[in-house]
Amino acid sequence: MDYQLSAETEQISFKPSLKFLLIESKSPVRLDLELTLRKRFPNALIERLFPEGLAALAATLNWQKYDLVIIATEVIEPDLAWLQSIQRTRAGLPLVIVLTEDESLGFEVVWAGADLALPLQASPQQLAICLDNLLEVSRALKRYPLHLPQWHFQELLHNSDNSIIFLAENRHHQLAVIKRFKFDVSGVGNQAFASFLQDAKLLTALQHPGLVHLLDVGVSCNAVVIIMEYVQGQTLRALLTQHSELTLATILAWFKQITEALGVIHALGLLHRDLKASNIVMRADTTPVLLDYGIESSVMLSSGFLQEDQIYCTPFYVSPERVIGEPATIQSDLYALGILLYEMLVGEKPYTGSNLGEILQKQLFDPLPQLPTALAGYQPLLNTLLAKLPEQRPTSAETVLAWLAEHPV
Repeated sequence: MDYQLSAETEQISFKPSLKFLLIESKSPVRLDLELTLRKRFPNALIERLFPEGLAALAATLNWQKYDLVIIATEVIEPDLAWLQSIQRTRAGLPLVIVLTEDESLGFEVVWAGADLALPLQASPQQLAICLDNLLEVSRALKRYPLHLPQWHFQELLHNSDNSIIFLAENRHHQLAVIKRFKFDVSGVGNQAFASFLQDAKLLTALQHPGLVHLLDVGVSCNAVVIIMEYVQGQTLRALLTQHSELTLATILAWFKQITEALGVIHALGLLHRDLKASNIVMRADTTPVLLDYGIESSVMLSSGFLQEDQIYCTPFYVSPERVIGEPATIQSDLYALGILLYEMLVGEKPYTGSNLGEILQKQLFDPLPQLPTALAGYQPLLNTLLAKLPEQRPTSAETVLAWLAEHPV
């Protein structure tokens, strides 16, 4: 049987040689710019220009021979039409960074055509980080194009076998996460795509504090695109690395909220399919938020990107019946919830191994994990959630919540 994981990262390769252009005032305001670039890109070719005006330069300069242009001048003309006149290659080069002390002007230059605006006195470290992000986004969009003119892509957040995820901002200063799938939607059957859009419509209408809000779903460059609320916070996985600092009351409060949110998804007739600690992010008020609903699975099957005998999941959380190729159900979601319960209570996953096969074998055949004596009161709940047979598990998230209500901390 073939297994496809949901978190394998692909590296983006950069060109071996880059050509940069620094456009500065006659009295340079950032003497360290060239030094900063040479430290970060020792093999790059760097040119410098000190023009009288940017508009005149834009009309005469051969922009396409550069990979990156940094404009660091004390005065930038308020008419930004010159930015739109910059001729770029098919790959979208050069990337253009504008350094300015005027924050509102910085926002406008981005929407006029610049790729990034930074404070004129941005630190070398900040410049290097932003430049890395910009180059990474540029290379990713070259390979997996998107046409969403209402969004400005700021950072590549994740790159897996199935999708690529960006942080973006619109003209209203709203941040969002944009998930672009890698399969070609032109091969998707009408019925599967209609089902996907119906699921997406349900979720875009849903407003629940424990679920990330879907802002929009559509197609761009023959790829399915999901635009989601950006939740800026730590993942549950990161918080569990400091497990000893968490109280039992806090852990159980989070677990109840996660279970409630999962129940909301199930009530809509949907499944999560990939519940795990790294797919849960904490809001500022410490409410856990479920990410990645997995509604794209039917479209991935119809397009041929995912085969019927493949498993789109994370092996540490996959249920035994899913390992042998059975379809996802509410009970397979609840099995993942049981893995999560053990992980939250103990601070580590119950089934681990040195390779994929070993982990899956343990999911199938290892005895149920046992909680420490101090937590033994939760063993009955864990036993039902992690039962090897799906029919022996709870019928719903509400059943789990009822058990917790009958057994308070």
